[in-house]
Amino acid sequence: MPIKGIDPARVPPRLRPMFSHNPFADHFDLEVLSVERGESRLRFPYKKQFTQYQGSVQGGVIVAYADASMAIAIASLIEEGKDFVTTDLNVQFQRAATSGPIVAHGRVLHQGNTLIRAVATVELESGGTLAYCSATFMIVSPRRPKPE
Repeated sequence: MPIKGIDPARVPPRLRPMFSHNPFADHFDLEVLSVERGESRLRFPYKKQFTQYQGSVQGGVIVAYADASMAIAIASLIEEGKDFVTTDLNVQFQRAATSGPIVAHGRVLHQGNTLIRAVATVELESGGTLAYCSATFMIVSPRRPKPE
């Protein structure tokens, strides 16, 4: 699996594509530090190719880190035969990231029948908050990818 820190044997078969067939996530070199019921901690290396003209990690990348941490936290709770999609995401940036590694901590606040609320904090591993995120996710039937 391209994502470090994951034992494929511990990932339910229905969630394996999230870790093994995720071209978007492949670029991040993310490492799963921990996954508990409704909570996750992920580590991302600082990569110069993710910086913008001022030398800091581009804001959309920071948001992607937060979204990934919330998604993995949600995946630890979602029932068999269901999937989820982001419906809205709010971010408050606190400071720029000009070094790393960067750690994103995602946590589920509430899980209803159709909606899940989650939050994430993105920080420098050495200390200092980069961003706070909150999001709503909708529980859906799994989509089947189109054959290539």
